[in-house]
Amino acid sequence: MFLWNPKDCISDLANRPDPDDGPRRSTVIGKFRNAAVKEFGPKDTSVDKTNYQIVLELDTRGDKSIQKKVMEKVSALSGVYDVSLDTETDTLIIKGDTKLHMVVEEVGNYCDCISANMSIMQPEKEDEKSVLEGKVSAGNLPPSTSGSGDSGSEINTPVVSGKSIITPPNVRNLDMYWYSFQNFLDQRKRPLTLSGCTAKDAIDFLCMRQTSANAEVLVRGLSAACEAYGITPKENPFRSLPVITYLKETRRITREADCVLVFWCSDNLDEDETHFVEAILKELLEQGVTPLTYSLSQRENLDEKMMLYRSNVGIMVVSNSFAYSRQSLDHLVAIMEYCKAKHLVITPLYLKVTPSEILGWEGRFEQVLPSYSDFVQADRIQKWKAALTDMASIDGHQWSKGSQFMLAKKVVRNTCFRLDLKNNKNLVRILALLNHPQPLDAEIEGIWGMAGIDFHRMCKSKGLRQMRDDFLSKVFREEKLGIGACDTKPSFMREWFQKRAILVVLDDVSNARDAEYVFGGFSWFSRGHRIILTSRSKQVLVQCKVKEPYEIQKLYEFESSRLCKRYLKEESAIISELMSCSSGIPLALKVLVSSVSEQHVNDMKEHLQSLRINPPTKIQEAFRRSFDGLDENGKNLFLDLACFFNGENKDHVVQLLDACSFFTYLGICDLIDESLISLLDNKIEIPIPFQDIGRFIVHEEDMDPCERSRLWDSNDIIDVLTNNSGTEAIEGIFLDASDLTCELSPTVFSNMYRLRLLKFYCSNTSGYQCKLSLPQGLDTLPDELRLLHWEHYPLDNLPQKFIPENLVEINMPYSNMEKLWEGKKNLEKLKKIKLSHSRKLTDVLMLSEAMNLEHIDLEGCTSLIDASTSITHLGKLVSLNMKDCCRLQSLPSMVDLTSLKVVNLSGCSELEDIQGFPPNLEELYLAGTPLRELPFSVEDLSELSTLDLENCVRLQKLPSGVRNSRSIVNLKLSGCTSLELGKRKR
Repeated sequence: MFLWNPKDCISDLANRPDPDDGPRRSTVIGKFRNAAVKEFGPKDTSVDKTNYQIVLELDTRGDKSIQKKVMEKVSALSGVYDVSLDTETDTLIIKGDTKLHMVVEEVGNYCDCISANMSIMQPEKEDEKSVLEGKVSAGNLPPSTSGSGDSGSEINTPVVSGKSIITPPNVRNLDMYWYSFQNFLDQRKRPLTLSGCTAKDAIDFLCMRQTSANAEVLVRGLSAACEAYGITPKENPFRSLPVITYLKETRRITREADCVLVFWCSDNLDEDETHFVEAILKELLEQGVTPLTYSLSQRENLDEKMMLYRSNVGIMVVSNSFAYSRQSLDHLVAIMEYCKAKHLVITPLYLKVTPSEILGWEGRFEQVLPSYSDFVQADRIQKWKAALTDMASIDGHQWSKGSQFMLAKKVVRNTCFRLDLKNNKNLVRILALLNHPQPLDAEIEGIWGMAGIDFHRMCKSKGLRQMRDDFLSKVFREEKLGIGACDTKPSFMREWFQKRAILVVLDDVSNARDAEYVFGGFSWFSRGHRIILTSRSKQVLVQCKVKEPYEIQKLYEFESSRLCKRYLKEESAIISELMSCSSGIPLALKVLVSSVSEQHVNDMKEHLQSLRINPPTKIQEAFRRSFDGLDENGKNLFLDLACFFNGENKDHVVQLLDACSFFTYLGICDLIDESLISLLDNKIEIPIPFQDIGRFIVHEEDMDPCERSRLWDSNDIIDVLTNNSGTEAIEGIFLDASDLTCELSPTVFSNMYRLRLLKFYCSNTSGYQCKLSLPQGLDTLPDELRLLHWEHYPLDNLPQKFIPENLVEINMPYSNMEKLWEGKKNLEKLKKIKLSHSRKLTDVLMLSEAMNLEHIDLEGCTSLIDASTSITHLGKLVSLNMKDCCRLQSLPSMVDLTSLKVVNLSGCSELEDIQGFPPNLEELYLAGTPLRELPFSVEDLSELSTLDLENCVRLQKLPSGVRNSRSIVNLKLSGCTSLELGKRKR
């Protein structure tokens, strides 16, 4: 089999001069032409009289009209008896006695032909020896490249003297990459044979040879070539799972803007140019940037939209090769035009040629370009000259022998900087903020962001007076000024600077009064004056009269990944963990990565965990500048959030901490304005570095955990509980008790007088895992408790001495309780109770005392029979869940519960009587209940949107109000086998 550039092949078969190559390359192309004619010329009658299968990969862009036209024209060719087109892959298969160049010429009138494969329909079987020598059989190629699947012997054409090249289907110009791959294996630290190549070797090569073409097509072609040389599919590195994973990642990353275009015009004869390009590609990869490489002399069509859009920064290696390829010059014209139209930034690298030689038409350009005038239109040559002139006028770098590696580093460093400027969403947004028509009044712009976004602490050591004097010296253009207080009055300043353009940048403003002092107030600024302020606090900027402060965004994932790879040269699993631990904060990521990179690979994860426990000083200092400015309410609130509530619903947190005498809502707003936390889907989000420092602050309260205010580490908590060493210093305990087994003393909480928040939970939900036992019972719980969350509570009731008057939430699923306690208790502050799956629970009479209760969850309480007197007076109740309470027999009327929105009674298999529903009910779940009919009050539920009656096998009819309801949007009746819905009209 032989695959070639279709257009070049057509010209070769016609024995015409090569249209795109100058005098120096004619000898090489002449050899190519003779080889092609030798195999496919008219003298070879054995080829002419044989039926062929021709497989073409087209580029119709999915245009059905083009596909139809191609089918019609190819079908009409002499000798063709079968034509098929796969519209999804654009693969055209032709069978018959016809000439390949005729087919390609006909197709080329309507669309581009990416690849061509011609094989004899009935081949002779080839032995293994001939395959290993390079004589390819289609039977050895993967199914995806063999067209209809017919096997056949294919023609192997010598392209370079002494070598045979296999160019598998579906890849254009694969010969260059196949030889590069062989050279790549030879140049490994331990030179490899094809059979010794691993998946890692294949991925390393693909990284170096990322092209604008579909990477999957390139891999498929290289895979076919490997198997053509005798590598089995199972051992083929290009079919391995790591390579498949790499392809998926390539598709994702090349959709991002973190790519650089690399252009050159190489004929593969200049080793210096080849090595220089490879040095650039290697350096780009080490910087975490994806290089998109384009050899302009190897491309027939330059699709600017498909190619150039993938990045806005590029590198072009300019050499004498441009003078010998008209194709490359045409591509250069297109690239330079695109640069002007779309602001593509190109950095030229001049290799063995200087800008002055190009501008003065000296050297090779002087020798070669005039020779084109005999057969190339003058306007085309003028476009070449204009493009070369534009390129040579761009500041670039000059190559010199032996300097390619240092030059590659310098160029890539500058290119990455330009890439950052082009792709940095913060910078783009700030420039857009400043680049607008001049308003009628002064402009005061504000930029704010979290600690670690790299604001500088400008002139702090000078003091405000010195900063003020410096500012006035600058605006008055005098080094030493003797200005009194009256000279800085707004009226004087306004009159003096009314017609002057002034730009002022004040960095890291922590107090609006400081900015006012430095400027002498803001009221004197007028038209033509622009003030830019940066701060970590949004409110400071608002007080400085900034209308719409711009918040600096965190790093995107691909930006974090590239920053990691600059320090960690080797790909490692720790990169994703570093990105997660830094939460997109540049300073945190840089400090963590630089610290981790100094460790041995095996110690990296352990070292990273130690950095989280004891955060680096630089991160602490950046955080402290925001944290220390908070009042006591804000500080304590942040510590609670960092230790216990990251990722929790904001409304839930507000409800709990308001009961702890915090001004929670206002405090959360302040923390958001200080960029210490954020809200995502109404959930508290704290950057991991800030959470770690918050916990570090608590950890530094005392070396002994029993003297700290908040405990979250399981080792510390178990140590305190088992040794019964708790003190009044402890305000909160959150313990993940999964897989823990320990016995607690009856007096374990006796000395924790100030405990507000207690949570024993099991993150491992697969079975009964929480085994905290109280073999001698429990004497009491702290009366200051607001949250009592104890999963798998082992006792049958709560301590009788416990006074729950401050409780806001009881969350005790899977408990062994039969009742909460004996007698009545003050539950005035209780808002939520969850006792789900407490299978021994029989008594919930105490709920009648909780007049402010909003949520009841008794799902799966299979021993509960009666709740009739427990809920009738709970006027603030919003949701009632008694799903799968299989022994519950009746419910009282709920018509007075006007706040109740959701009732779930599904699975209550003995519930036969419901006296009435709340009037504002929105969701009602009765699936699997034995009800025969619904209460008539259901017809008055004008807000009801969901009614679930699934598998109510005894239900016989629906009230007319339900059938005609306009509010119900979700009605489930499947499995209601006794339901009469009326006769249907036929």
